[in-house]
Parts: sequence; structure tokens; C-alpha cells
Amino acid sequence: MTNDSLAQLPIFQGMTDDQRGGLLAIGQKVDFDAGEQILTQGKMVRNLWFILSGECEVRRHTDAGCEIKLATLEPYMQFGEMSFFHAAPHSADVVALTDMELLRLGREDFDALCATGNQVAFLLAMNSLEQLAERLRSTDKWITNLVCGEDHKPTPSEWTSFREIIFRGQ
Repeated sequence: MTNDSLAQLPIFQGMTDDQRGGLLAIGQKVDFDAGEQILTQGKMVRNLWFILSGECEVRRHTDAGCEIKLATLEPYMQFGEMSFFHAAPHSADVVALTDMELLRLGREDFDALCATGNQVAFLLAMNSLEQLAERLRSTDKWITNLVCGEDHKPTPSEWTSFREIIFRGQ
């Protein structure tokens, strides 16, 4: 794992070589074998994960027993942001599809950066916020297209319920 490999991750955009090197120093390199579960839906571990090599799949289980693949993640992507920045259980499982090399940043390490006013913490948070906002924008577009398809027009009560779930966290 090198500073150059971190430079390829969008979440490290705007960081200097020294700042990325500092993250390498506090982060931990972790390897997973194909088939290993990295995160478990409903459990909470506050780590931010950066994929250096390999691929993993994000899967969500419903209360009705359905499992759906949400995404396949590849090198230079990250995951774990929701539980990292908001103390809540993981919303999905993450399972290694191939052997993987990851960099793990623990929340306690991030908090230590914040406590010292380190610019890296600010850049990491801002870059994460941009990526989460883009994901939300894509989700909004997808939901709107799904709900407003040819066969379905949402009722006002459906939209009211949806907005309450999204904006009030219900």
C-alpha cells in the first residue's frame, strides 16, 4: 500500500502527499479472503474502509427475508461511512467477492484528528459528505423514476409517508 494508491481514492481528493501519508500511518491495512464478511447488517463497528485491491458486494436483508444486492465495490472506493459518521448499526452486509486489501480508519483515530484540528479530518469529512450527497441524489432520481413509472402514480399520502421516513428518520 502506497501513498500513490491512496491518491487514487476520491475521498482523498485535495490532500497532500504528507496528509495521505499521515492517514497511512494511523490506518490499518487489513486483508480479507474471498467469501469473508466484512460488515454485518444490524451490527455497529465504526470504521471507514478504503478498498486498495479486490471487490466486495453490499447486500441488504429485509424483515420479510428477502436479500438484495445493492452494489459491487471495486478498488478506489470506500464504504462504512453511514455508521462511521452516524452512530447507528450497519444498514447492509459487505462480503468480499475476491481477496481484498483494505485500509481501515477507526472512528477513534478520526476523533483524535478532529481534536487536534487536523486538516485531514476536515477534508475526509467533506469528501465523504460530497460522495454521500451524490449517492442520495442518485437514489432520489431512481426512486422518482420507479414510483412515477407508467403503471403507478403516487398518492399524496404515499409521498407524505416517504418524506417523513427520509427527513425525520422514522
